[in-house]
Amino acid sequence: MMPPAPLITVSLLGHYLDGRASPEERAVVEAWMGAAAERRAAVAALQAVWGADARRLAAPYDAATAWTRLAARLREGREAARRRAPVRSAWRHAALAAGLVALLGAGGVWWLGDHPIARAPLLREYATPRGRRAIFRLLDGTEITLNADSRLRVPVRFGGRQREVYLDGEAYFSVVHDTARSFVVHTARSAIRDIGTRFGVHAYADGAGDRVAVAEGAVALAVPAAPAAAETPLRAGQVATLSSAGAVRVLRGANVTAELAWTRGRLVFGSLPLGEAAQRLGRWYDLDVRVADTELARRPVTGSYGDEPVSQVLTLITAAVGARYEWRGRSVTISTANGPR
Repeated sequence: MMPPAPLITVSLLGHYLDGRASPEERAVVEAWMGAAAERRAAVAALQAVWGADARRLAAPYDAATAWTRLAARLREGREAARRRAPVRSAWRHAALAAGLVALLGAGGVWWLGDHPIARAPLLREYATPRGRRAIFRLLDGTEITLNADSRLRVPVRFGGRQREVYLDGEAYFSVVHDTARSFVVHTARSAIRDIGTRFGVHAYADGAGDRVAVAEGAVALAVPAAPAAAETPLRAGQVATLSSAGAVRVLRGANVTAELAWTRGRLVFGSLPLGEAAQRLGRWYDLDVRVADTELARRPVTGSYGDEPVSQVLTLITAAVGARYEWRGRSVTISTANGPR
């Protein structure tokens, strides 16, 4: 007989989010999240937004009061909330609401322990398996190319003032601009607001950070977890990285064409650490690729690959960094050339 799932109340999750949970409370929440990737990612996103508001108010939240205020604002409707708050504050509440959808499920009423929170919007999910890409078009005409092992959640109906989507993975957006409704891509770490453009977002949950490459037009990159939630403007030809710590860096001399080569069926590495290259190879070819040691994983890899067999790509990459690979079933291990066999 399976043990009952732990009860997660509003107060308990509030303590966990603002860092005031006791070791026992943390253990209960961690047990509830378990190995469920969606719950863990949603809680991480909620924690970032919760902390940003706490810093903005220069005081920790009272959990019960915070949840009550959020529920009231959501019930009053998005239009009323938008009139009361500046855009950046609205972005934080939108990100928090999005996290709640991912955490508690879409459709019907959100229930957390003994508290009904609000009615969740209906979301449609687009997903690609490892080794596959897909192109689809939204009802507003926006075209999206989704890279391998990626998910995009899109409301069945966009709101009146914003078109918000939620990405875990990598996607290229060709947005139909609408002056009345901005287009915003939310990731676990950031929010990218379209200003009439074509751009790519690399934002895998297990990655070191986000990357945004602008092919045409401009975007504004916001970090909801930052104290001021300031926007970083990016124009055509620019690439920005966002670290796991929330630091935004605009890269000089970045090659946008190479960043977006995956949309044309090419895998391009430009001085990419072998460990990150292995992750991308795994998604691209639907393999489990691992690097045997951390020193080897830091060695830079440069190359461009298209229709070559994966065995040829692995041979070229390992030869360039002084390594070798061993292939068993769907698992590939890369190790130093003079290591034990």
